[in-house]
Order: sequence, then structure tokens, then C-alpha cells
Amino acid sequence: MSEEMQWLCRGAVSLTLMLKGYDPQLDISLDTLRSRLKEQNFRLDAFQEALTEVEEIHDQLESLRTEGILNFRRISEILLDSEQDKALLQPLQIEHPGITDVLNVAEPLVKKISITPRTEDVSNQTTQQQIDDLRHRLVHYFRSLLQSLILQKEESEVAQQLEQQFSKNPKWSELEKLIKQAMELLKKHLVEEKKQFEGYLSEVNTKLSRINQIVETDSVTLQELKEINQAFNTSLQEQMTETRSKLENDHRVDALKGELLESLDGITTRLKTYQTAYSEKLHSLQNSKEQMTLHIQQLERENLNLLAELDKERKLSALDTLTQLPNRQGFNTRVAEEISRADRYQHFLSLAIIDIDFFKRINDDFGHLIGDKVLRMIAKEMKKKCRGSDFLARFGGEEFVLLLPQTSLNDAAWAVDKIRKHIETRPFHYQNMPVPLTISAGVAQFNTGEDIESCMARADASLYSSKRTGRNKVTADTSNLN
Repeated sequence: MSEEMQWLCRGAVSLTLMLKGYDPQLDISLDTLRSRLKEQNFRLDAFQEALTEVEEIHDQLESLRTEGILNFRRISEILLDSEQDKALLQPLQIEHPGITDVLNVAEPLVKKISITPRTEDVSNQTTQQQIDDLRHRLVHYFRSLLQSLILQKEESEVAQQLEQQFSKNPKWSELEKLIKQAMELLKKHLVEEKKQFEGYLSEVNTKLSRINQIVETDSVTLQELKEINQAFNTSLQEQMTETRSKLENDHRVDALKGELLESLDGITTRLKTYQTAYSEKLHSLQNSKEQMTLHIQQLERENLNLLAELDKERKLSALDTLTQLPNRQGFNTRVAEEISRADRYQHFLSLAIIDIDFFKRINDDFGHLIGDKVLRMIAKEMKKKCRGSDFLARFGGEEFVLLLPQTSLNDAAWAVDKIRKHIETRPFHYQNMPVPLTISAGVAQFNTGEDIESCMARADASLYSSKRTGRNKVTADTSNLN
């Protein structure tokens, strides 16, 4: 091969390397072309065949590129409102715009175009799917809300009727009407609760006022008792002094006898008067005490009922109504307690994030009602295989989170894998056809002093690894153990 030919081959190889990475099919053709150029026995016919293939693929890509840039410019013109904004597209008005021109336009264009596309102008399958997903999420949220009202037995009949209508996955036109009805029902429920609470506070205020009156009356009664006792002592002292004086000044026996008897009669009268007044006041105090005790007992009963209702509300707010597992709020409360306990006693604490494989496909193929049934079934089956100390919660969508106190990473991975194997063997059928169900999981162990976000990020990365490498498996994070 001549020196000129060698330089031509070298230049051609360099060009093929420059084009590499533009398209997978083009890369294969370029590799073939390079091999032909590097062959010791250069064959022109093989080279021409390889070059023709490269040129054809390149022409197809050029056509697609030109068409794509034109579509990009046309859609951008539709999305931009003003002529001033459309001036951003000026670099694309040249005869043969390139990818670099598109990139130069894209960054300022993103800042101008609203994030929410106008469906009347730009309609595509992805946008429609996102809208449908939003509708399904709204239906799910309002069904959960209505199920909570049903559990509380508030407006149960109306809530059940509405929940049944929501369960039919209504379209947007009907969904708007149902949402208004649900909001009105919720508003009515909140107004009633507010009235009940205000009435309860009013009753408490009345009872406390009555107790205060009783206490004030008893204070007056005690003061009167004190005055009666003091008056009695004074009167008795005066009578004794008077009697002593008479005995000392009169030496006649008959007179002394009469005076003494008269004094004793006076003392007896004063004593009876004192006892009568004292008994009346004691009786009054006893009645007041009984009334106050009744009021306090009634208040205690009402407070216990209120605390029970508040506890019921608190538990319902931390419960996922579909699966009957704790929700994210319940998980956040429990994980804070477990982290504190693990740090205090230097115990292991592990966490697993569990995801149902291909759950979106189940919703798309069989509908969201079947998807809900799958969620309930898998939640129930996973709960069966959890230990008493474990804490399983629904974190959102098809994702669950499992806390494993006093459990090392290896033991936690083994326990979660046991759950995975159990789910894999559970039968589930739709219209007499078996539907395979599997789960994937990522497991991480808390480090001393580590926050929940960091540990969950590691568990989530391990979950992604499980899904990326085939699903239906458990991956343990070993990257950050102390």
C-alpha cells in the first residue's frame, strides 16, 4: 500500500472514530468499515460495500435529524405565546440547522415554556398516560378519605355510596362532580366535629363554673363553722366565768344550787344550738362534696371518651385504609422511636424497602381494582411472615418499608428473602388465569447516629440494584457499615 493510500486509510479511520457514539447501528457499520481499512490485504470491493452501508445509515440519520429539528421548531412555536418569545427560535431558521443549534435554543426555551403541556395543542401518549395516572391517584386518595369516614361511622351511608362510585374509576367529567360531593361531605363532617367539640368545651366550662361555685360556697361554710365554733367557745367561757363569780360571791347553798342549775341549763342550751348549727353546716358541706364529686367523675368520663376518640383519630390518620398497614406517617413515628432505642442500647437496626415487580403492568392489564386487590393480598401475606417486633408499613404506591429491630444486615436480608420466597409461591388468579406476583427489595443497616434519610437512600439504591439485575431478589447494602 502506497504512502498516500496509508494516509487516506488513516484519515478514514479517524473519521469513523469521530462519528462513533452517534447511533448504535451506525457504530456497527463504522466498526466494519474500520476493520476493512486495517486489513493487510486491502480489498476495494469489501471496502466499498462497507462504505455504502455507512452512507445509507448516515443518510437515514440525517433525514431523521432534519425531520426532528423541524418538529422541534414547529412544537416550540406552538408552545410559545408571544412573538418576542418566538424570537428564541431564530438560530433554527437557517437553511440547515444542526444539533448544536437545537441545544443552544433548548436552554432558554425551557425557561419560557410552561411545565404543563397544553393538551389541546400537543397531544402524545406519554402526556395522556400521566393524566390518567393523576386521575387514578386522585381516585385512590378520595377513596381512602371516604373509607376513613366509614370506619369512624360518620355519614357512613353517604360515604359508602360515594366510595362505590369512586371505585368504578370515573372519568374526569364525573370525577369532578364526585370530588365536590366528597369535599362537601368532609366539610360537613369537620363542621359537625367542630360543633361537638365546642359543645363539649361549653359543657366543661359550665361544670367547672359549678365546681367553682361549690368551692366558694364551701369556703363560706367553713368560715361560718369557724365563726360558730368561736362564738360557742366565747359564750361558754362567759357562762363559766359568770357561774364562777356567782359561786364565789354567794355562800348560800340553796342559792348556789339554783345558780349552778341555771348555769348548766344555759350551757346545755348553748351546746345544743352549737351542735345544731354545726350539723347543718356539715351536712351542707357533705352535699357540696357529693355534688362536686359527681361533676368531677362526669368530667373524667367525658375526658376519657374524648381521649379515646382522639386516640382513634390518631390511629386512623397513621393507617393506610387500603392495606390496613401503617402509612408513611405511622412509619415516621415508629422509626424515630426505633432509632432512638437502637442508639441508646447499641442494638442493630435494619430497614428494607420492598417493591412489587411490574405493578404498573398489573394496573394497565387488569385495572386498578385488581391492582388494589394485589396490594391488599401482598400486604397480608408479608405481614404473616414478619416477626412480632418487626414493623411493616405501606410507604406509597406499590412500595412498602420494613423495620427490623435488633437485626443485623445479614439476618435482615435473610428474613426479607424469606418473605420474597413466600410471595413468589402465593397463588393469585384473574378470571381463572394465574397472575405471577413477585417482589424486589433493598436492605440496609443503620449506622450509629445515622439519620433515616441516609439509610433509606442506601436501601433504595439496593432496591434499584435488585430491579436492574432481574427483579424478584433481595440486595443488601454493604457499602457503609461501621
